[in-house]
Amino acid sequence: MKRENLSPRFDLQKRWADWLFLALLCFGAAFLTATSLLQHRAFGTGYDLGIYDQTIWNLSRGRVWMTTLVYETNGFYDHFEPILALFVPLYWLWSDVRVLLIVQSFTLALGALPIYLYAQHRFQSWPYGNLLALVIAAAYLAYPALHNGNLNDFHEVSLLPPLLGFALYGLLSGRRRMTWIFLALCLLVKEDFSVTFLTFGLYIIAFQPAGFRRRDGLITAATALVWMLLVLYVFYPALTRGMLYPFVARRYAWLGDSPENAARVLLTQPWIVLPYLAQTPKLLFLLRLFRPLLFLPLLGMPVILIAFPVLIYLMLSSYEPQWSVQSYYNPPLLPILFFGLILAVDRMRGWLIPFGWRRRWIEIGIASLLFLAVGTSYYLDAPGPGSRNFAAERFSGKPSMEAGHRILAQVPPDASISTVWPFVPHLSQRQRIYTVLARPSLPPDLILLQDSPGAEGAPIYPWAAPDGTPTVYHEYLPIAGEESFRLLAYSRAITLTPTVAGASPSQPLSLAGYAWLDSENGAQPPAVKPGDTAHLLLAWRRTGPLDRRFVLFVHVLQDGTPAAANGLPHIVAQSGHEPGDGRYPTTEWELWTAPPVVLDEQRLDIPSDTPPGEYFVWVGAYDKESGARIELGGPGATLKLVGSLVVNLPGSGQNNFLMLSTLWPLPGR
Repeated sequence: MKRENLSPRFDLQKRWADWLFLALLCFGAAFLTATSLLQHRAFGTGYDLGIYDQTIWNLSRGRVWMTTLVYETNGFYDHFEPILALFVPLYWLWSDVRVLLIVQSFTLALGALPIYLYAQHRFQSWPYGNLLALVIAAAYLAYPALHNGNLNDFHEVSLLPPLLGFALYGLLSGRRRMTWIFLALCLLVKEDFSVTFLTFGLYIIAFQPAGFRRRDGLITAATALVWMLLVLYVFYPALTRGMLYPFVARRYAWLGDSPENAARVLLTQPWIVLPYLAQTPKLLFLLRLFRPLLFLPLLGMPVILIAFPVLIYLMLSSYEPQWSVQSYYNPPLLPILFFGLILAVDRMRGWLIPFGWRRRWIEIGIASLLFLAVGTSYYLDAPGPGSRNFAAERFSGKPSMEAGHRILAQVPPDASISTVWPFVPHLSQRQRIYTVLARPSLPPDLILLQDSPGAEGAPIYPWAAPDGTPTVYHEYLPIAGEESFRLLAYSRAITLTPTVAGASPSQPLSLAGYAWLDSENGAQPPAVKPGDTAHLLLAWRRTGPLDRRFVLFVHVLQDGTPAAANGLPHIVAQSGHEPGDGRYPTTEWELWTAPPVVLDEQRLDIPSDTPPGEYFVWVGAYDKESGARIELGGPGATLKLVGSLVVNLPGSGQNNFLMLSTLWPLPGR
């Protein structure tokens, strides 16, 4: 088609358009990189970034696919992502977690390149084709889901937009070799890309695009299925030293506990997926995903059909980040949406021309609509500067940021450590690092904490004990502090004395063990004098659903016989509180890791007028709202005996009280 004669002000020659695109691409990459690095410096990154950093750091030092942050896999990485090996040379040059953030930002921006090239190819005969290609590329770089994905730590799927974009370019322009090369590279990014690979094969079979034959589609679909089986049953178990693929059971449990069971359900009962797809939050996710482009990609049939199986795969998950516009799962969808948009724009222009509209005004109108729509969506949904969600402190740092960096500077580079999520990616280049929710059997050298209510939704280490019997308490003492941050060093391990189990454990809590913190080994109760304080550590095991808040208490009584199992009128000394003085209520014990054993310290202040002699220590728990006690000591017995406590006359006896409260302000002190 012959191009119209246009004013030089509007007719962008390809050479100038390419230079403008290059400037736009550089600006977009610089913007994404700057916001990502600033957020990281302000402790806005976390757990996932630390996992990738430690895994690649270990790879660069010859330790293959190892990480202590994914503790379910016993020290090995829990995905099949060979493409991460390409980062190793970069870590040899500059071993820094920021390498991942920089590469991610540039790769996400580079996703605009195949979109721009295909738009130019599709619109090459249009009067304003080059201008419209620039607008579509700019729309991609301003797309809210792109920015949300970039600021969601680092994830390997962020490497997909340019690779998948060129695979689509090859598919729609008849370049078979380009399609195969980039699809093969995509398979190295993540194990579940085989779902998208399969949709390419089905697309070729159904629509037989120019340059492809149905046989190509059959080969593609078969390759996807074979690759899926190899990953699930050969590569993944080899990588994790025998562990079966866990993500079906974790995220699609309603379909079954394994890939084969989920496939069986989907093939025999496909109608059961409809209620899961029609949930309001998931429909809102679709609305916010397509809204920035005015739903135009839906007109880009049939290529937009490639996105549908992927969207269904994400929306069937019970894991919310897979269907959220703030998620890192969205960037791989963007090339499909934008290639669908290009086809839709081409189709719309054909529809409008018969109405007598001049081609150039149609193109300018479409470009203007896209510019306004994406600009509005950026304002509504993006997290960066210029949006309504922009929070300057997310990038410039909270007032405590400098204190956080000062405390980080005091952590030796070779020390093992357990820490909260915001610190994980700042400390992840070491052989042993854990989150405070982990339960390492070998205690780390240090713990770095930030005092905050309900830290990460579960009792933190060391208050949640490592699994195993008998329970071991790892004691840490403070060595440094900066505002709300505390650095603790390992001091000693105390084995808790197991309590005698009844015929059946009490519900929903049972007492698993105890230790006296004022004695050397924890089993021997301290000898105290009137006016002293004894510290008793209790190990509580969750034995049922904890949907209520329980208060844990200790009574010191004169009677140690079974008759005292419900308490006596005269209490010599007592202590009681919610775990962590309310910071870690029992209703939070089931969140995230659902720790089986939680430690709680009770402080027993012995009254100054207590007569010398032997007293008995009983433990109980009651519902904070109703006051109803748990039958902790068995049917009809609400108290459980954990031993005796000897009170000596002042100036006599051996007092082992260590005054730990002056060294480390533990919960309850």
